[in-house]
Amino acid sequence: MSGKPYSLQALRTAASFAALILTLAVACPALGDEDSDNANAEAAGQRAHFVREFCGQTADDVAQYKEQLRGVLTQASQFDLRWQAGWRRGDNDAIQMRSLRLSSPEDFKVRVKNNCSRIKWQAANSLRPRPDK
Repeated sequence: MSGKPYSLQALRTAASFAALILTLAVACPALGDEDSDNANAEAAGQRAHFVREFCGQTADDVAQYKEQLRGVLTQASQFDLRWQAGWRRGDNDAIQMRSLRLSSPEDFKVRVKNNCSRIKWQAANSLRPRPDK
């Protein structure tokens, strides 16, 4: 080390940086909830597409789930946009599953059974009230 003391300007810069970090740390949880809820809306849209096509759920079932989920994901600022993005991503999943149905019907049945069970659990879990922070 050179043994030179820090300049006043360097200390001010460090203090400003520390204040900025603290401000971001306080603001980030709110942004995290919004980002998380938006991401969850997108994942739910993708799963809803799958259950609509392969698990025997009706359009009314999906619409009802969507509205219930909207009530839980209260921080999702882009709920409908992200739901639709997930639904469109589900198109790719459906294409792959239809191909699997043609190429390997037994594997298709196993995957649909497993996926439908898993998605049913995820949907029920996503509607559970979240604890307050």
